[in-house]
Amino acid sequence: MTDARYRVQTTGRRVEKEITKIHPSDRERIVAAIRQLPDNPRPPGIRQLEPDVYRLRIGDYRVIYKVLDAEKVILIGRVVRRSESTYRDLRRLFD
Repeated sequence: MTDARYRVQTTGRRVEKEITKIHPSDRERIVAAIRQLPDNPRPPGIRQLEPDVYRLRIGDYRVIYKVLDAEKVILIGRVVRRSESTYRDLRRLFD
């Protein structure tokens, strides 16, 4: 029997730094939401931004991620507070 769960990865240290800068109470909610993604990479309430690129909203914060179905990987590109620049250069996040 194969495991249908996805693995969560980040695109690099920048994502990890973004998460550590978030207030602990907000960070707990964000990490909890990310931990649910392996079971359901496209939960209710997400918005598709580009093919295979999604936005998960957690309060004022946004998790931008890409789903790689063939590899069973969820690639986290950004975890940031919503601003004018949140969605700029989406393609470069996952290069």
